[in-house]
Formats: sequence, C-alpha cells, structure tokens
Amino acid sequence: MSWRQRFRLGPGEILVLMAIGILALIVLTGNFKLIIETLYKPYTALIVVIMLVEYVLLKGADRSQIYRRELEAARERRRDDVLALREMEMQLVELRARLGATLEKEAEPQGLRQALESGIEVTGDVLKLLRERI
Repeated sequence: MSWRQRFRLGPGEILVLMAIGILALIVLTGNFKLIIETLYKPYTALIVVIMLVEYVLLKGADRSQIYRRELEAARERRRDDVLALREMEMQLVELRARLGATLEKEAEPQGLRQALESGIEVTGDVLKLLRERI
C-alpha cells in the first residue's frame, strides 16, 4: 500500500472490531448481565436495522460500479474481436479474389508462385490475428 493511500476498513473488519470491543467491555466491567440487557433493548434493535439497511445500500452502490466497469471491459473486448474478424474477412476475400484472378488467366509458373506466396503471407497474418484473439 502506498503512503498516499488512505487505510480503509471493510465491513468484515468492522464487525470483528465491534465484537472485540464488546468482549473487551464485558471483561473490563465484569457486568455481563447489564451489557446483554443494553444490547437487547428496542432502541438497539432499531439502530441495528438502520445499520443493516445502510450496509445493504452501500454494498449495492459498490457492486453497480464494479458491474459497470466489467461491462465496459467486455464491450471493448467484443469490439476488438469484431474488428479483428472483419480484418481477417477482408484479407481472406482479397486472397480469394487474387487467387481466382490468377487461375482465370493463362497460368504462368511465376504468376502462380507469386499468388501462392501472397496466399501464405495472408494466411500467416490471419493465423496471427486468430492467435491474438484466442
């Protein structure tokens, strides 16, 4: 943790500290019955209900931010995948057109060799894009 970051207690740590505080109060005062009676008064129950409602509201707000960030990251991944698939499609369509044009003409060995070399190059590029996405 950086020296600039503020130390924050999570909900679990707060509950543990409260339990330790109550136990310390019981041990220090030695009056277990009075402390238990105080804990179970109607006002105490009202405070606990208010604290639970506040806790649920805070947790709901925290999760919505996390879900929003995860959704945005998923959208970015999907957009990148679609762009990569479009790029692969364009390369393959171009390769098919080039190979078809080469085969329609009189087949020269040099022309066939160039078409095959470009085909190997394009398939290498498509494989590279596929491996990046997998």
